[in-house]
Amino acid sequence: MRELTEAAKAAKAIRSELKKAFPSIKFRVRSSNYAGGNSVDIGWTNGPTSDSVEEITKKYQYGHFDGMVDMYEYSNSREDIPQARFVFASRTLTDEVKAAKKAEIAEHYGIEDPSDDTQWYKVFSRWPQEVIYRELQNQVLEGVAA
Repeated sequence: MRELTEAAKAAKAIRSELKKAFPSIKFRVRSSNYAGGNSVDIGWTNGPTSDSVEEITKKYQYGHFDGMVDMYEYSNSREDIPQARFVFASRTLTDEVKAAKKAEIAEHYGIEDPSDDTQWYKVFSRWPQEVIYRELQNQVLEGVAA
């Protein structure tokens, strides 16, 4: 039987911990190994915020890339858990959630035609997609069907 890689062990531990923390959410947790190191990619739809997931998963990344000096720094290396070079977490929002938030914001700010991007830009100096994303990024979407 083949031994799991460190990234695969980290992915397994992350999956288990996320299942305990957010039992109603289905997470996709995948590990990758490549010439420059390894990574764990985590994805889910609606549910908890990226920040709340990263609060759990950050310990599984053993360092970070410092772009100022163009170097990876081993700033979080631990012997007690499996770790990967990079751990990425990405939440996807359903079209239904985005449409509901768009309608809610449009009503609140008196945007008469929510499909008219220029009305959004007049109110927010931003396009509607950006306004909706900013409103939803820190909002927990528990109980919202994916």
